[in-house]
Amino acid sequence: MRARPVEGLDPAAPLRTNAARIVATRLTELRELAESALEPGAVEAQHDLRLAAKRLRYVLELTGPCLGPEADVARRLAKRLQGVLGDLHDCEAMLPSAAGIPSLETLLRTRRELLLKEFAELWREQAEATWLGLERALAVA
Repeated sequence: MRARPVEGLDPAAPLRTNAARIVATRLTELRELAESALEPGAVEAQHDLRLAAKRLRYVLELTGPCLGPEADVARRLAKRLQGVLGDLHDCEAMLPSAAGIPSLETLLRTRRELLLKEFAELWREQAEATWLGLERALAVA
């Protein structure tokens, strides 16, 4: 999945202004992908969401200090989402290799279910409040 282009960047503007535009674009991208990624078996959507979380995390690592503490909270959540979705993707990728080995298939399927549950809980319990806090910090920029 290609990153969405960032509109309205101004090389003459302060870093905080441009950083807010970039982060807002990456956050919108992440939120739009989440609904379909929450569906069991939505392997491609989950992979795309992982990439979006990675892009948001990296831009927050670079620009977070000029955006305030909400950016650090959002960066930590993006990192957790990226990790859980990466582990979920690994399970999906290894399942075909486990064909014919019932114990390994069971282990991977169980781990996949637990990771999907962890992802859904992270998203439902922490994401909205975190993203709203980040949006408030961006509005100040």
